[in-house]
Amino acid sequence: MLVALESRLVRAGDGWIYSSTGVDGYPFWQRYREVFETVLVAARTQDGAMRGPVPCASHGPVPVEGPGVRVVPLPTYVGPWEYVAVRHRLIAALRAGVAQADVLCLRAPGAIAGAAWRLRGTRPVGVEVVGDPHDALAPGVVRSTLRPLARALLVRELRVMCAGATAVAYVSRERLPQRYPAGAWWTVCSSIDLDDDAFASAAELAARVTRLRTRRDADAPWHLVFVGSLAQLYKGPDLLIDAVARCRAAGLALALTIVGDGRHRAALETEAAARGLAGAIHFTGQLGAGPAVRAVVDAADLFVLPSRTEGMPRAVLEAMARGVPCLGSHVGGIPELLPAERLVAPGAAAALAAALTRVLADRDALAAAAVRDHALARTYHAEHLRPRRRELYERLHAATVDAGRAPRNASHSVEREPRVEAFA
Repeated sequence: MLVALESRLVRAGDGWIYSSTGVDGYPFWQRYREVFETVLVAARTQDGAMRGPVPCASHGPVPVEGPGVRVVPLPTYVGPWEYVAVRHRLIAALRAGVAQADVLCLRAPGAIAGAAWRLRGTRPVGVEVVGDPHDALAPGVVRSTLRPLARALLVRELRVMCAGATAVAYVSRERLPQRYPAGAWWTVCSSIDLDDDAFASAAELAARVTRLRTRRDADAPWHLVFVGSLAQLYKGPDLLIDAVARCRAAGLALALTIVGDGRHRAALETEAAARGLAGAIHFTGQLGAGPAVRAVVDAADLFVLPSRTEGMPRAVLEAMARGVPCLGSHVGGIPELLPAERLVAPGAAAALAAALTRVLADRDALAAAAVRDHALARTYHAEHLRPRRRELYERLHAATVDAGRAPRNASHSVEREPRVEAFA
């Protein structure tokens, strides 16, 4: 199987290719290898350091390649103009990767998934819909003269891909299947795997509930936390800073921790300082995945993600699993996770400030939200999602056999020996 996706990988000086997020490293690809012996990962791969800091898991950079997993390096680019500049080289590299594959899996939307679709030939294709270009490129979300054109093209392309695919998986069960209907078999399956370690224990949850119910106004400021990339403003960190300033001006004591990094961080720090919030807002930078982020989330009273566009937000689910009540915007898959009273319109800082004031004023409701969110996160435990995901890949495997394309596993052996520490 060749998986085409929009991730950006890094080829370090040691010759190894690493995940830039810690999320799509070697362990991630084992879900595909439950059915396919060999997985080819077609993704942008840049030599040396990426622009800005390279986030990684808390225990160090995560290699992508290993037994049964090989990267098909594509030229790197950022934005539509750079894509145009490298398009010919990208198509050539992707065509060579597709030629080695028996079946394709496209993590869409995106230019790379779309290019792989056009190169598919007679191969069976699965589509994993992980976002919505209609929302991601809506007015006010991205500032580019090419935004309207890109939005129209990506929406149309994703509809065509879903209609023509052998099988489709959506990360949300409502808007995505309706907007991009599948022409054949489909399922709903988040890309997120929450294992037992991701969840707060019963004792930890009980302690949080007690703390929220008995909290007094004279206690320390309410502690908010935001986790998300600052490479774009999709997640709405600027809106949250504005809302915090409004709340504090109205007398509500708030502190905010922003976890994440990217090209907008400096501007956000400047804005926070200009609003008199330098002592109230702490930027941690990129902490990676796992215990480091959980420690910050566990220390918060409320997790806030005012996204302008969203698929199924990993950060919200991980906060819910920790028993931290959440507040979010009414976009993407967030309404499937949170009730209406904890949703706000995207892009509205005043409405967000009003929601923060309302939610934090009701201690009992906030404590109940912690219990409710923790229970709902359980439905996203790996044990519930893995069977649906496996059925998708088994259907694609069966389609290769039905089409007379018996998987050629032997020809896809990985050339280098794995590092022992990478797979411990």
